[in-house]
Amino acid sequence: MAITQNEADSIESKFLDAFEATEGVALKAKEAWDDLYALMKRENRFSRKLGVDTLDWQIGNWANDVTMELHNAGRYKESIEVNENILNIDWGTSNDLFHENALRDIADEYACMGDLDKCLELYREYLAKDPLWGWGWIGYYRQLNEHNDDRFEKVLDDLYRRIDAGEDFRDKEDLYRELGEEYKTLGNLERADYFIGLEDAKKEKDKANHRLFTIDEFFHKKPITVKKKVYPNDPCPCGSGKKYKKCCGRK
Repeated sequence: MAITQNEADSIESKFLDAFEATEGVALKAKEAWDDLYALMKRENRFSRKLGVDTLDWQIGNWANDVTMELHNAGRYKESIEVNENILNIDWGTSNDLFHENALRDIADEYACMGDLDKCLELYREYLAKDPLWGWGWIGYYRQLNEHNDDRFEKVLDDLYRRIDAGEDFRDKEDLYRELGEEYKTLGNLERADYFIGLEDAKKEKDKANHRLFTIDEFFHKKPITVKKKVYPNDPCPCGSGKKYKKCCGRK
């Protein structure tokens, strides 16, 4: 049974009503999400491409916004539930940012509920399966640091040794920047400078790898928009893939 346009319009209307509401936004958004996910179950098609434009162009935004509203409202269990839904969806992208962000959100929500052991257990499971996931390590040691866990500096030192030995982590530029900031805060300027140097080198390498435009491409390429101010719903400048208000904007 295909999704009808009326069904799609009804779900879109529920999301619009939820996010325009003056109170109860989180639970109304969760109800709209549950209806959307129920359609995916009915169609046995867990994808951001359900074949109805009304839904397809918004599913990713709704996923981010619903989890953010639930987190901000302190509805951590419901946020975990939605993030577990997100893990079941094929997002059809060349990277796994939706899945990676959902994994981090699930772990972090357990910490918000006061279950730090579960949070750290999840991060250890993630990193055992994906030991080169840069943002996974950042999420892990941030939790250790926030809760004054003695393992915080040990994790930083282990990462330093592994990177210095040549291990090729993902999210390198973000990981180098974050580690540089952490060591700067700790007063270890030698290692702070080491990671700042790695970050700068990575930026220069990426810049050098950008190919030149052909004449035809130059005159037909889209204009570049430069944003001087980062708004809450903009992608976070740190590169995590999350919205600013759900990442560094929460600090």
